[in-house]
Amino acid sequence: MTILSNFVDYSLEKHFNINNIQIYQNDKLVDEKKEVDPITRLNVYSVSKSITSIGVGLACQEGLLKLSDPIFHFFPQIDFTTLDSRIKKVTVLNLLTMTTGLENSLFFADDLERYQVKDWIRYYFTNGKFVYEPGTNFLYSTFNSYILSCIVEAVSGATLVNYMTPRFFEPIGIGNPDWLSCPMGHTMGAHSLMLTIDEMSKIGLLLLHKGNWHGKQIINTKYLEDATKNQVSNAKGRTKFGYGYQYWINPDYQSYRADGKLGQFIIVVPKNNLVVTVQSLEQKKLFKEVWNNLVQPLIAMKNI
Repeated sequence: MTILSNFVDYSLEKHFNINNIQIYQNDKLVDEKKEVDPITRLNVYSVSKSITSIGVGLACQEGLLKLSDPIFHFFPQIDFTTLDSRIKKVTVLNLLTMTTGLENSLFFADDLERYQVKDWIRYYFTNGKFVYEPGTNFLYSTFNSYILSCIVEAVSGATLVNYMTPRFFEPIGIGNPDWLSCPMGHTMGAHSLMLTIDEMSKIGLLLLHKGNWHGKQIINTKYLEDATKNQVSNAKGRTKFGYGYQYWINPDYQSYRADGKLGQFIIVVPKNNLVVTVQSLEQKKLFKEVWNNLVQPLIAMKNI
């Protein structure tokens, strides 16, 4: 019995609805579970946020924007003179770290307003209440990631998915990426990227190698190092183990993950050269189960 087969048995006992799992160590696929055959692209939900962060990093390394840039500069269609003055202090960095000062998260991927509101940019600035000084309070909001997508579009002249396709997706072997757009045509950014389990693992391996893909540096190493470590230690709010630039810090305070609704995970454990990817359709909170009963046993084994 392998660690993965033990976890699969445990998952069956608990009636978890897990579709696919892959385990890579030292760049080799050492074990996998496939329920969907042939492998198909599924919605990875908020794993998309972590990919949007990569898009921001690419725009930074091309000199199109800086993390210190105030975000109101990118949206001339909004009259900021009528809005709370705190909005003008919000930076790209605040969006990445979920420390914009919002009072509440606004709507999420499947809330009713998501199907009714047309102009999401205007909604963010006019309906969002910015009650905290930027950088002082952590609040997870899908809208922060969406606005990041729109900023990359504003500075590059291409939607986020089109901007990232030749710079990120195609170089690592993800052809014709599928990423839904909002009603105004902007890449959603926060969710609705479709990936196969193989493609999720490729992204995990790129992260493990700090942006290097078979000898080619796709994205700046320093950006990814900053993106995948805790950046909100001085902010109030619920982060538990920490949060970087759209990446969650794991319970060991060293490794990190991209984390999506219903149990989508790209878990990267650098000290063990380990990448674990999961695709699920599970309503129960799944990360703790995956961490305790799959990832930790893999870490303890060191060489699988």
